[in-house]
Amino acid sequence: MTPIAVEATSNRPSAPNCAADQLPSPEAWLAAAAHNNELFAPLDPGVRIALLARSWPTQMLVWEAGSAAIDAHIETFAGYTASAADIVMAADHESMLEVCSAVTGRLFETLRAGIRSGHIVCYILKRRCVLEERGLDELLDALGFAFMGACR
Repeated sequence: MTPIAVEATSNRPSAPNCAADQLPSPEAWLAAAAHNNELFAPLDPGVRIALLARSWPTQMLVWEAGSAAIDAHIETFAGYTASAADIVMAADHESMLEVCSAVTGRLFETLRAGIRSGHIVCYILKRRCVLEERGLDELLDALGFAFMGACR
């Protein structure tokens, strides 16, 4: 498997940790993608996964698959549908602090625990069969989603 190339676009300084009402830096988010290459390498171009703070839902941090790289950038959050994301994760105060401290090594364990506890609400904005076609199957498994039955 070829390692993914990553690109970051940010208008704020890089910081591995952040306050509960802030998002991780795009650079830290890209480091997490690079650390979990096996989850990101199969993504089709255009796949978007967003993270936002429920206490301050005006901006979202987006992983976006390009034709040759995964990009991470901060965008204005204008609503779930307007985000054009396949998946949006909305973290509460406590979970955002945990996400910021676990950005690389144990990010998916932290996200999974937050989703299971209800501290991170995960909005799946496309049908499961569409997500699988776009290469998100392994990433959904890493987040703890186990879907059963036919895609309808």
